[in-house]
Amino acid sequence: MDNRTGAARSRREFLAFSGVGAAGAALRAAAGRTAGRADKCNFLFILTDDQRYDAMGCAGNRLIHTPNLDALARRGVRFERAFVTLSICSPSRAACLTGRYGSRNGVTALGQALRKGERTFAHHLKAAGYQTGFVGKWHLRDRPEACGFDYATYFEGNGPHYNRRVTTGARRHVADGYVEDYLAGRSVEFMRAASDAGRPFVLWHCTQVPHMTPRFNWDARDATLARYDERKMPVPVTWRDDLAGKPPYLKDARFRTRARTYGYERQEAIRKHARRYYAAVTDVDAAMGRVLAALDRLNLRESTYVFFLGDNGWMLGDHGLTSKVLPYEPSARVPMIVAGPGIAPRVEGRLVLNADVAPTLLELAGLPVPANLHGRSLMPLLRGTQTAWRKSVLYEAPTAVLGSRPLLAVRTDRWKYVRTFDGKTLAAGAEHTFEELYDLQTDPNEMTNLAGRSEHAAAQKRLATELTRLRGELKA
Repeated sequence: MDNRTGAARSRREFLAFSGVGAAGAALRAAAGRTAGRADKCNFLFILTDDQRYDAMGCAGNRLIHTPNLDALARRGVRFERAFVTLSICSPSRAACLTGRYGSRNGVTALGQALRKGERTFAHHLKAAGYQTGFVGKWHLRDRPEACGFDYATYFEGNGPHYNRRVTTGARRHVADGYVEDYLAGRSVEFMRAASDAGRPFVLWHCTQVPHMTPRFNWDARDATLARYDERKMPVPVTWRDDLAGKPPYLKDARFRTRARTYGYERQEAIRKHARRYYAAVTDVDAAMGRVLAALDRLNLRESTYVFFLGDNGWMLGDHGLTSKVLPYEPSARVPMIVAGPGIAPRVEGRLVLNADVAPTLLELAGLPVPANLHGRSLMPLLRGTQTAWRKSVLYEAPTAVLGSRPLLAVRTDRWKYVRTFDGKTLAAGAEHTFEELYDLQTDPNEMTNLAGRSEHAAAQKRLATELTRLRGELKA
């Protein structure tokens, strides 16, 4: 298919589904009934898939090429200590949507549905007169429309980077070419249509890349790959970790066996994967750049807040492992940037969560933040004001998934404490079977488990108490 023909057809489909085209007059009339439209800001929320916290130039990585993310960071707040409540696709997305932990919103593993009655940021913003749109990877059993999105063009779960099957309304079709180019085009169309109709909007743009393809690789463009010298690709200092201080099951778990399949016992195999992963990040950065550039072209930059976040990290040979879910920094820590009107650029070091996005969107929109949210509005940090802030974050993985076992962890500025449990789910009153304690100040790579050492008994007890407190305070 000719690219221009495909683009024209996609635009017609978008306009028909979103109610802009022939129904534009009705939409404008509805917009006119939305009080205070001139005072309402827009929201563009970009969520990338499997992007490590350090996979950005602005994060200090001198090898990776991410010019668009770097430019976004130069005009916003980059959160250098951002974490997810659980490092895997579906639970991370559910936490973003609801501002709540998986044990309360119902999503603790892949492809689950939100608990009945859960409200998302899209529900709240839609009720306030916002046009709500979703573009990209969807990984919940609920459909986007049920989660409050007026418009959705999406694919379910993971798949190839080219010629993905997507759903728009009731129609399933093939998105010709590179999936991120297709998604960028649909997001730009949504923003243009909402702007033309005089509607404030919230758009959640979820990428497929840099998640692996079903062939366990990355289909980066040849020209992008040519920018990276495999010989210069990084190898984690922990790549030869014998896992002596970590839960014994990890030595034979999928995280380790899959890493061996990739050949991660050899540095050159890690470098080969790192090159393709970095190139995939660069490709998705270019596609995101098209969406960000549209804000200027459509005169929306001064009225739009941009949230950028990774859904989880990715282990590229760290501790001799691959994948995510585990509570270690390369898995649970993610990149995060927020830019928009009145936000002065800087780097913020306090602990933040993906669950903080929903309450922040609501407060920026001038809406009340429900009392049962576990996340906190980032508004004080975005303003740069002095405020009391959390000193610790809870990491909660109550369901065995991708070869893991149930676990709980708490992370502070200096320490990380982890409890691992047997079984497939974390039962009430279950006793942990393994403990880990890391002093991130002296051991940022989490190599030396200090749990059980008498000289660190006070720290271990304090963190165990903090973990219990944080989990006990999760509102139903």
